[in-house]
Amino acid sequence: MPTSFRSLAIAWAICLTVVFGGLALLEATYDPASQQQEMDVAEAPAGPQEPAFRPIPVQAFSDLLEMSDQGPLPVIGPDGTRSSEYYAATPVQAPDQAKIAIIVTDMGMQSRRTRRALAEMPEHTTFAFSPFGQGNNGWAEQARRANHEVLLMVPMEPVNYPQDDPGVLTLLVTNMPDQNLRWLRESLSKLTGYVGVISHKGSRFTAAVDSMRPIMRDLSARGLMYVDSQSSQYSVGPDLARGLSVPLAINSRIGFIDEELSAAVISERLDELEKTALRNGYAVGIIRPLPVSMDAVSIWAAGLESRGVRLAPISQVAKLHTATAQ
Repeated sequence: MPTSFRSLAIAWAICLTVVFGGLALLEATYDPASQQQEMDVAEAPAGPQEPAFRPIPVQAFSDLLEMSDQGPLPVIGPDGTRSSEYYAATPVQAPDQAKIAIIVTDMGMQSRRTRRALAEMPEHTTFAFSPFGQGNNGWAEQARRANHEVLLMVPMEPVNYPQDDPGVLTLLVTNMPDQNLRWLRESLSKLTGYVGVISHKGSRFTAAVDSMRPIMRDLSARGLMYVDSQSSQYSVGPDLARGLSVPLAINSRIGFIDEELSAAVISERLDELEKTALRNGYAVGIIRPLPVSMDAVSIWAAGLESRGVRLAPISQVAKLHTATAQ
């Protein structure tokens, strides 16, 4: 019995030693300030949050359309929603890298080239559809489903018209404003679900302020952005767009990157575009859906991120352009 008592006493002694030793260790290592700091961090409000990824809506939104005698036309929604915002892609989250928007024009004109562009062009490429294309809405839905922004080309008079004729819907400086607005709306009705328009040719028309002003007012009233293709250094489009608060992006060079159909020359032009982006923070380049052009862009784009540049949607470049212009 005494032996059992001694064993029980020893066990209690060990338990008390462990308990009091643990309390002493806790007291020695407890740091109220550190615990409070951890609580403060846990309770502190979060910093700026990156916008959550939002797929571009594939189907056209009825609130952003009006039915006219010419077909469906874009309008600003009852709640103020604009096509330039609703059909825009989520911005690329890379604040320390320059942004380049690559636009492929003449989409819809040849199904084989259109199909290849949709299948092979890099992420965030923007596709501009011709009002003369076939099956435009189907192609454009494919583009938006793959998270590519869509533009509509608006044909405008070049200086050597009619030798160089952009087509029956061409806006002309000799037309009355009402006629040009009718042609514009005829073009706008050929597609749905686009963020804005890009001037096609137009070296003469875009330089005529009295001709361009009614067009820009209509684009503003319809909630669209404007991309100036820089077919001429004398274009008044950018100044008119700024004056009417139309989202604006401008081609970084006069004409196409693939003006000369040579892989070496196109690669050289893309390198120049990259330097422009690194210098200004953004740039815009335009190509056609030609095999040599698409191959050159794909090769060049593969290493962009490692060189401090990212491809971005045209809507994001427009915002960067607006921010730097202010």
